[in-house]
Amino acid sequence: MTTVGLIANPLAGKDVRRFVSAASLNSDRSKIEILKRCVLGAIDAGAEKILLANDFRNLTARAVDGLNLEGKVEEILFHPEGRRTDTTEAAKIFKKEGVKSVISLGGDGTQRDLVLGWRDVPLLPISTGTNNVFPFMVDPTVAGTAAGLIASNHLNIEQASQQAKIIHVELPNGSKDLALVDVVLVDDRLTGSRAVIKSDSVKQVLAAIANPACIGLASIAGRSNPVYFDDELAVSVICNPSATESVYAPIMPGSVSEVGIVDIKEVQLGETIELNGPGALAFDGERDFVMGENESAKATVLRNGPKVINPIFAIQTAAANKVFLRKRNS
Repeated sequence: MTTVGLIANPLAGKDVRRFVSAASLNSDRSKIEILKRCVLGAIDAGAEKILLANDFRNLTARAVDGLNLEGKVEEILFHPEGRRTDTTEAAKIFKKEGVKSVISLGGDGTQRDLVLGWRDVPLLPISTGTNNVFPFMVDPTVAGTAAGLIASNHLNIEQASQQAKIIHVELPNGSKDLALVDVVLVDDRLTGSRAVIKSDSVKQVLAAIANPACIGLASIAGRSNPVYFDDELAVSVICNPSATESVYAPIMPGSVSEVGIVDIKEVQLGETIELNGPGALAFDGERDFVMGENESAKATVLRNGPKVINPIFAIQTAAANKVFLRKRNS
């Protein structure tokens, strides 16, 4: 059966940065409306089933309520707890169920959590977070249509997607983690609220995507030495408040900060970079691991991540192939 997976992070776009910057709040209502339009677009494009990952705010279930899609919508057997691991567990179930494409609502952190559960997921990420370097800002009907075209085999996944880079990190305790956009070492001994809000605490940025027009910690690298999704490299930037050179970067929405720059190095895919403690490591904008004085992490960027579906290109490709032309019933 041609199936589209649908998931939304109810916590995306609601963290502490709303109190310390001009970041807007992404409400439950707005996410529900986005989800609803995604569903309708996917069904119209030929998806036979929408597999919903429920959440503790029941966003996906509320989105399909009243749409009269009996038999075409199904919830996965899943008990969310309101933690980021919910997204990872849902991704594992999507993979097991053999869904053809996944629409995911959230920011960079949400997409990272999804990829932790399914590394090469056929993913169409929609921006509803705070830092949205990785996901698309796109009309939900268009996104749903693109995912539906992939699921229904009107488009081959290879035609409308490109494999993303992943920053693979080996931590001092022997465990492994990953990021899609950046891994940042900050001068902190706590993970706290997870979001990094102090620009002078940044010690090192390793970015797989460093767009100068983005918001978040990756903008430090982006405005120092841009690296884009398509580029077969990454960039490492060493920072220090007392450096003789600096860059102005928007590390939060509406908050442009001066960051001292000590060194900038382009990093080839497959090359290993060390991030030396002490400090906390932030993965795609969120602090997750604390390193001691003599500890270090090793990071390598590879292009072996999710197959990212570009919704605009998918629609254009489908139109060029006359997919949208249908015979009328006589």
